[in-house]
Amino acid sequence: MLSKDQINKGFTECIHCSQQVLMEWAEKLGCDRDAAARMAAPFAGGMFRGDTCGAVSGAMIAIGMKYGHCKPGDTEGNAAMIDKATAFQKEFIASNGSTICRELVGYDFSQPGELEKALESGKIFETCPGIVQSSLEILDKIM
Repeated sequence: MLSKDQINKGFTECIHCSQQVLMEWAEKLGCDRDAAARMAAPFAGGMFRGDTCGAVSGAMIAIGMKYGHCKPGDTEGNAAMIDKATAFQKEFIASNGSTICRELVGYDFSQPGELEKALESGKIFETCPGIVQSSLEILDKIM
């Protein structure tokens, strides 16, 4: 499990929450860490708009990589993936109150200057490591 210091170090090195979650699972899913980082990069900060939390998005990608169906008509595989995604989200909301980045962090990144304010206030470094850890703990449990 990543420590809060490791997560914050990643943030200072421009490795986002979505990337950190997926990179931790990459090898277990047969994916290299660089590919995982590239895949998850656009999901940070709720896709840089404060929407679905990047740590949640990274987890959803991991769930899709393990349980996602890819064959037409695979209703059983689709149902299994939906069950895992739903279980993750339910537990994440129970632990964190929301899956929405702007609700978790208190800043709306779709608005000019809000990301800078969140960084200056330290809110990202205070809040987001625990959210990344929560995502990883839930993934460990449901995967």
